[in-house]
Amino acid sequence: MELKKKKFKREEVEKIIAEISQRYENNIGDLKDKNAELLFENNNLKSEIEFFKLQEQNVLATLKNANIKANEIEKEARLQYYAEIETLKKFSEKWQDYFFALKEKYPHYPAINKAIELKDKINLILKRESGKQVIENLEKEFSDNNSKNNKVFAPKEKIQDYIASTSDSGFNLDEVLNPGELELEDLCKELGLMEEEIL
Repeated sequence: MELKKKKFKREEVEKIIAEISQRYENNIGDLKDKNAELLFENNNLKSEIEFFKLQEQNVLATLKNANIKANEIEKEARLQYYAEIETLKKFSEKWQDYFFALKEKYPHYPAINKAIELKDKINLILKRESGKQVIENLEKEFSDNNSKNNKVFAPKEKIQDYIASTSDSGFNLDEVLNPGELELEDLCKELGLMEEEIL
């Protein structure tokens, strides 16, 4: 409303005041609604922050417990490992006495000498090395030793070699393996287990 007049009637003034009051009341109502929305949103955000703080505390507590447990497991595994290494060392020392006794009793037996060499290598590994390297080197030593000692079992070849070496002596292995029909009485006579009947 334009205010160009110098004098206003009471009704006009009241009307102007009523319009301005209405506008302010509308603005105040809008601001109150906006304020209520912001308070509601603020409360929701505070609740979310509290939730995330609790989650963070739970995560930190879980990580702390996991770290403590991991340290305990690592410590226990290390103790168990050292206990096993000590057990292996004691076992090796016991076998050392056994191998030396065998060596004294059978000094020229190659299998005993090889076993003593292997035992000495194992002792050396146990004294010089530690950790995972001990197990890896022991496994390697055993697999190398087994591959050297594992000879292929070929009985047919051995029999053929034997036949070849004894074929000129008049002994026929084929006749032994496939004798045909045998008379027990004749066989006993040939072996000298029975005397031949004199007619």
